[in-house]
Amino acid sequence: MSKSIWVIEEGSYSDYDVVGVFSSKKNAEVVMKALSGRDYGDGPAITEWQLDPDVEELNAGLTLWTVWMLRDGTTERCEQCHYYSSYGNGQLDIWRRSTTPAYRNKGVQDCLSGSVWAKDATHAIKIVNEKRTELIANNKW
Repeated sequence: MSKSIWVIEEGSYSDYDVVGVFSSKKNAEVVMKALSGRDYGDGPAITEWQLDPDVEELNAGLTLWTVWMLRDGTTERCEQCHYYSSYGNGQLDIWRRSTTPAYRNKGVQDCLSGSVWAKDATHAIKIVNEKRTELIANNKW
């Protein structure tokens, strides 16, 4: 079971600052209320951060893989990712390339893409293929 902390962040780039780190959203909201009225740069915002992200997966011997798969199940690409914890969310989305200006009217098919935790490339492709069949079965692709 993953635990979270809540962080108040403000600003951006060289003006980015962590105002505080809190054990509960309620505590962060108390401080956020005290910050109201501050107006410079990107105002303060509460962000939820997961504690110990990806440690369980890495300890299990898994690595991140990014897969691009067409609707018919053809794998366009499968690449092992360099580790970066925000990739580890297992988010898979249909990339509607056929509607984006760079690909429109060029015969490029939409694809399911995203990063997954897997033992190897074969395992990653299997995970994405299962999601693909689920999306098709539920008329979401």
